[in-house]
Amino acid sequence: MLADIDLKSSSGEQAVSGAKTEKKSASAAAAASDIENNDDQHHTATIPLSQSQEGSTSRRIMLRGKPSYHFHMKRPRRNVKKRSIVAAQLQNIEEHKEMLMGMDTTQQNERRDVRDHRLDDKDQYRAPRVALVLFLLVCTAGGYRGFSQYWSARNSDAAAGARRVARMEGGEDGTRSFFRRSGEDDEHREALLLAADGLEGLLGGGENVTEEENIEDIPTTLFDETIEAPQDLSNLVNIFHEHYNPNVNKLFLWHIPRTGTTTIKRIASYCMGLTIASEAGKTEMARAGGGDGSSIQELRIVEGLDGVKFAAVDLSYPDGIAIAKSLNVGLSDRVDLVSSPYLWDTAGIFDGYHKGYMVAMFRHPIERATSLYFSMRKNPQYEKQVGSLSSIEQYAKSSLVENNWMTRFLSNTLSGELTPQHEAIAKEVLRTKCLIGLLRDKTETMRRLEVLFNLKAKEKRSKRREECQEKLLYWDWPGKNRHEPVVSGEAWDILHKHNTFDLRLYEYAEKLFKAQGKLFQDTPSAW
Repeated sequence: MLADIDLKSSSGEQAVSGAKTEKKSASAAAAASDIENNDDQHHTATIPLSQSQEGSTSRRIMLRGKPSYHFHMKRPRRNVKKRSIVAAQLQNIEEHKEMLMGMDTTQQNERRDVRDHRLDDKDQYRAPRVALVLFLLVCTAGGYRGFSQYWSARNSDAAAGARRVARMEGGEDGTRSFFRRSGEDDEHREALLLAADGLEGLLGGGENVTEEENIEDIPTTLFDETIEAPQDLSNLVNIFHEHYNPNVNKLFLWHIPRTGTTTIKRIASYCMGLTIASEAGKTEMARAGGGDGSSIQELRIVEGLDGVKFAAVDLSYPDGIAIAKSLNVGLSDRVDLVSSPYLWDTAGIFDGYHKGYMVAMFRHPIERATSLYFSMRKNPQYEKQVGSLSSIEQYAKSSLVENNWMTRFLSNTLSGELTPQHEAIAKEVLRTKCLIGLLRDKTETMRRLEVLFNLKAKEKRSKRREECQEKLLYWDWPGKNRHEPVVSGEAWDILHKHNTFDLRLYEYAEKLFKAQGKLFQDTPSAW
């Protein structure tokens, strides 16, 4: 009986457990079916449950109070199932929104294609954008580097300019001479600081004077057209192609105001005994020719109280040059040196056989203009014109200020507007017709000129003559006047605008001065 009860209880228990198992199996099968339906609908990954898995879930046992699985079962990846469900729900919500907007399946697919295409476009343009960013970074770095180099160069130029101004001495303007009393020359340096902003574009930028080999052989060109020296100047010697012959050629000193030309004439006449035709004979010409000299019939040589000999003519204006031409001053053996500011008119007093050998002294245009103003201030002759101009700024703004003086006289354009054509003509005249002298390098300039003067000198070389030259050249400079240099500010800017062509021409003259040293390589120093 007990056995029957046990059997019944065990069978009852088995039935109860069987019923529970069937319920759990049914619930698990329903959940799996829902998941499969959702996965089929949203094209998501599914985890199907096989019959063996269903059976195994019913045979779970409790080990140490925790649920476990049979030894041949793998624990299901619940997180994958959750992610799949969440993704399906989000996609379902998006599709539901599209359905509310009245979009059918075709429109939904088109919308997805457009969205995918936009994503592809973003990927397509990502590389060019990155390249553009890198390019901008490189440009920024290069610009910063260039600006740093420019700023450093400008600061160094300013410092060098300050040192030059501090040392600026000598010259015709009468600032203190720093030459040694023994007569040795420390090589006078230009005292003006070239403005980097203004002159960089005009003069070629970069260095103040660029070295160029064989510049004397490079003809001047303008718009790919070669510029030739004017035919009216054909009576002047071609410096590099014709040698100076003292028996035939006449020295012609082109007089540029405030460049030291007066001192050179004084050395040639007073120290070396050369007879000069210049403005020195103005008084004698007026006395002999009834005021304007038009009645003079023959050339007359006058000797001054100091022993200087000069022709009784005045070459400081065109009419006086015409009188000198009628007296054959350019062909006479009695005259050794001719000097005048009017280049084209003076070239006419020579001929094809008795050619003139042109020499000129050059000075920085702004320094020369400043010296001219202070010289006029001290000259009673110009008191009415400059008496009311109390500063260099006022002079620069007035009608008295010069405008590209050298370019105008070299191109024979004394009035009117200047063009690059005039500048090109001026450069070609300097290249072919002029022996260059520089005020900032008086020692080398005088060494070259003395070679020419010695061939004509009437005074024998002596200690007295050398002392005379040293005195005039270094510490007894005629026409000295002391003044402060103009290196910046309003006056500099205005004078710069009035001398743009002359500034470039002066730089070209500096290059020619260096190139012409080849003509005097075999000549010893005068000192």
